[in-house]
Parts: sequence; structure tokens; C-alpha cells
Amino acid sequence: MPRRTDLSKTFCPVGRAAELLGDRAVLLILRELFFGVRRFEAIAANTGLGPQLVSARLKRLVAEGIVTRHEYQPRPPRYDYRLTDKGKDLFGVLYALRGWAERWVYAPGETGADYAIGYIHKACGADVGTATVCPGCGAELGFGDLRGQRSPALDAERLAKAG
Repeated sequence: MPRRTDLSKTFCPVGRAAELLGDRAVLLILRELFFGVRRFEAIAANTGLGPQLVSARLKRLVAEGIVTRHEYQPRPPRYDYRLTDKGKDLFGVLYALRGWAERWVYAPGETGADYAIGYIHKACGADVGTATVCPGCGAELGFGDLRGQRSPALDAERLAKAG
């Protein structure tokens, strides 16, 4: 199999971002971190990714300054993972990807009012759907502005993955 071209030094910003984020494992790990999941075991269980893959991607996200690792138990040492400001700034990217997917990747009738994740604007309580501006109060939406509500179907899927 031919080697993939390294785009980490390209002048193109999309190429550089793709080099860092263009891996489904990274996107799924970021999704979990945005949901407030911080512990390794929970990230692995919720994503369905193997522990070696999760470990490798978390190390890379830490090295890139997107995530920090914090010790929460000294003996044996145990760590959790938290988004940095650089990582939190990726919220718009994942939110846009989610909006695009809600519109284009489902079969007709498979989605609609029953999103996998529903979002409520914390400030005014409006259901925002896939909007980037709150339909209730007109505020621009960003990291920390929304409260996610998983659908029963997504909860069942996550429970099945956890075993």
C-alpha cells in the first residue's frame, strides 16, 4: 500500500488541518471530550475504538496542544483528558460536521425531528436544531453555549458498545 503524503508542512491550511484531524478516531475522541467524557476507559468504550488507537490519538492531541492530561489518582497513576482553548476552538468544526451529517448522510425518513443529539441553548432554553445562531434569542452559538441531549436510539447504541 502506498504511503500517505505528510501534509503537516503544506502551505494549505485545509491540508494541515486534515493531517491533524482527518482521522475518524480523532473526531470521535473530540466528540467525547465535547460531551464532557474525560476518562480513557469511557472514551474507548463510547467510541468503540481499541485502547492502543485511543492511546496513540490522545498522545498526539496532547502533543499538539489540543488536549491536556491531568492526574486524578496518584496510586496507581490515573489520568483524565481535557480540552485546551485550542481544542475548545474546534467546537465549531465538529458542530458544522454534525449539521452537515444531519442533512446529508441519513436515508430519507431516518432522521428529522429525532436527531441523534439535540442541542438546547443554555441561555434561553431554545432547541437550536443544527443552527449556528440561536433561533430563540439570536445569539451566535459556540463552545459551552449548548446542552446536548442524546436521543434514546443513541443511548441504546452507546449502551450496546459498552457491553
